[in-house]
Amino acid sequence: MRAHEAVALLCRYLRINTANPPGKEKDAAEFFADIFDHEGIEYKFYEANPGRVSIRAVLRGSGKKGAIILLNHMDVVPANPAEWSFDPFGGEIREGYICGRGALDMKGLGIMELMAFLAMKRNRVKLDRDLIFLAVADEEALGYQGVKYLLEKYPEEFKADLIINEGGFGISDLLATGPLIMIASAEKGPCWLTLTRRGQPGHASMPHGDNTLEKMIVALNRLISHPQPVRIIPLVAEYFRTISSGMEILKPFSDDGKEATLIRILEESGLINSPQISAMVRNTISMTMLTAGIKTNVIPEMTTAELDIRLLPGQDVDGMIDRVKAVLADSRIEIDRSRATGASESPIDSPYFDIIGKVMRESFPGSVVAPQLMTGTSDSRYFRERGVPAYGVFPVLIPMNHLSKVHGIDEMISVDNLVRGSEIMTEIVRRLFSLHEEIKNLGK
Repeated sequence: MRAHEAVALLCRYLRINTANPPGKEKDAAEFFADIFDHEGIEYKFYEANPGRVSIRAVLRGSGKKGAIILLNHMDVVPANPAEWSFDPFGGEIREGYICGRGALDMKGLGIMELMAFLAMKRNRVKLDRDLIFLAVADEEALGYQGVKYLLEKYPEEFKADLIINEGGFGISDLLATGPLIMIASAEKGPCWLTLTRRGQPGHASMPHGDNTLEKMIVALNRLISHPQPVRIIPLVAEYFRTISSGMEILKPFSDDGKEATLIRILEESGLINSPQISAMVRNTISMTMLTAGIKTNVIPEMTTAELDIRLLPGQDVDGMIDRVKAVLADSRIEIDRSRATGASESPIDSPYFDIIGKVMRESFPGSVVAPQLMTGTSDSRYFRERGVPAYGVFPVLIPMNHLSKVHGIDEMISVDNLVRGSEIMTEIVRRLFSLHEEIKNLGK
């Protein structure tokens, strides 16, 4: 693999503006198609709606085993150029960093997967199963015009035994003993609700006691003031047990393994007040939009509010909606579930997880490799719902403060991380295609 190839490709890829909305992933799909044409690789476009295109490329195997899919999304969240110190769609290199929206989420990982895919083709690796590169549309809007569409309309073309997808950052400065490498094996479930309250309009100079905006605010205040209970799911307990070797404060929990001990440590240390940790141990409710009124001196006849709720594995969507309704305590508020799915999870006691973890430990000496619960959501859930294990693997090492650049300002990835990550991803894929041999070596 040429060390500079991934860098040049990512710079080009970042210059393709796929901000969603509106997405327009067709140009990005054609970027990949040009590469596959040059390499002589079979591919196919899937267009859910005009401009909303996904692309699937295949290296054919013997068919003895189910396919492995390298999954990535081409769309990115919007970026306001006025807030950035560089052009978010410039794809330039500054002081060793490749800069642009999507560098971390997830065009950078998409290029790493592409390099692994091309390496298997160029090295003429004999495959006992298909290897599929799948770049999709619309992930940032829950995948309705991407993976959801593909699996509903073309299920036979996306059968697989394993999905490698986003998640699982490596953090350089969280543990005292060395890097923390996370493999995302689960994610919370999104439950997006629209609340609507209707009432009597009127002149604002004569309040009549049925102002929908005021009533909605009172009900929402009850909701956000109502604490969500702490829940330690088994995966999160395993995460904290694993990282305890690098965090002295967690030693009492690693000694006794009791949920109450972990909760006490998190509360007494203040760690539970960290947004990241709080979201790992609670269902969360965020108020994101509030709309009412047409004019300052008119009492609105309708108010709507948007809630983004994220559910832990094991939590029921209908049960959460019932709890929201009870806490709002206003029978005139209508609740519509605009988009809602349960959480998803893949086993961590599997050869796939073990092999990925082994490569990560070898690639990052002295690291702690831990399973991760993603507090956001990804396209992995659509495959997990069909019984296909999916793991989030992003073989980079970044400082904690760079996590805020995901969906934030001045997103970037270092050249070193991209090149090294491409090499590690290639090794992961190679090992997964030598699964029988790797399983024998795991115990050594």
